[in-house]
Amino acid sequence: MRRLARWFALAVAALLVLVGVGLALAHRQIRGIDPPLPDLAALRAFADAPDLPVRVSVWNSASQPAPRRFVLEPSRDPDPSRPYTMSHAAVVLEWEDGRVLVVDAGMDAEQARAFGRPIEAVGAEVSVPHGSIGAHVAPAITGRPLAIAFTHLHSDHVGGAVSLCAALPSETRVRLFQTPAQMDLVNYTTRPGHALVAAARCLAPERVADAPLAALPDRPGAFVIHAAGHTPGSQIVGAWVRDATGVRGFLFAGDAANAIDGIRRDVPKPWPYRAFIVPEHEPRLARVRAFLREAEAAGLVLALAHDEHHLATTGITSFGD
Repeated sequence: MRRLARWFALAVAALLVLVGVGLALAHRQIRGIDPPLPDLAALRAFADAPDLPVRVSVWNSASQPAPRRFVLEPSRDPDPSRPYTMSHAAVVLEWEDGRVLVVDAGMDAEQARAFGRPIEAVGAEVSVPHGSIGAHVAPAITGRPLAIAFTHLHSDHVGGAVSLCAALPSETRVRLFQTPAQMDLVNYTTRPGHALVAAARCLAPERVADAPLAALPDRPGAFVIHAAGHTPGSQIVGAWVRDATGVRGFLFAGDAANAIDGIRRDVPKPWPYRAFIVPEHEPRLARVRAFLREAEAAGLVLALAHDEHHLATTGITSFGD
């Protein structure tokens, strides 16, 4: 019995060492990625394209009400009692000639339930799936020139791509635009997302320019910013849209922050989250938040994947409305 207890203790100690080493390596990797951020003039240049997208909409694949302490550092949150609902949004940009760019893919119903259970276990409400983009977006975009870009490769942003591909005709190829960092760099939090990309049979990965700011091929007015900070391959996707009201700029910021007050009031995510769950580079993210504040002050619309209440204030309509 003593020998068994000794072996068990050794196994636990070895597991803790492995976890510690994995965390240390992930933190070292993310802290080593700090590309320059573009100035706003460089972003505005994309608005001069003659053929801008004409429609932007959002499909929220799931909702989960949760305390704000899950997404904002409680000691710095100026309004901790304000309601918060975690969304899992996909954005659809459409051009006049039929071209489409999907930004993030959300999840299907079972993925959303599974993703939400650990959050429920620590005090959130039950995750409520609204359906996948395969069911709700694919029928309207089938047969059109399709492309997709992920703000980062976490499973709650990538999972819906599997259902999208399953819903499209078997010969369909969807161009997947990725920075070299997103394509090549992996940590333990993005490995499942890389596997989902491989499982989504219709995706055709395509490198964009290795630069802090890069145009998206054949999608005039759209671009990616190498954001880093959250994952090694985090990217902000931006676009200028021409509609009946004029030309508006949008930045789809993924998980640069999970609530808009994180950006507007410069509140980081809770330290246990960024230290142990998703190793982040907080000084880098503070610079990204400052960049996004400046962009919003200059009139660009910020859209965060996980802030349902904020998404409703952006003027972005629900897909299909």
